[in-house]
Amino acid sequence: MSENTKVVLYTILLLALFLASFVSANNNKEACESDGGVYTRQSMSWSYECVIPNSAEIKP
Repeated sequence: MSENTKVVLYTILLLALFLASFVSANNNKEACESDGGVYTRQSMSWSYECVIPNSAEIKP
């Protein structure tokens, strides 16, 4: 394979991985919010977590 072909294939692979992680994060956020939670960044970290309030505090 030529170098140009390898560069194109690796670029497509990286873009596909980035897109998949973005879609996954968006699905996690929507699932969290549909359960009544808040999707927030963890302190001192790059990751996010779903914070669901105490079920005793939820009122219909």
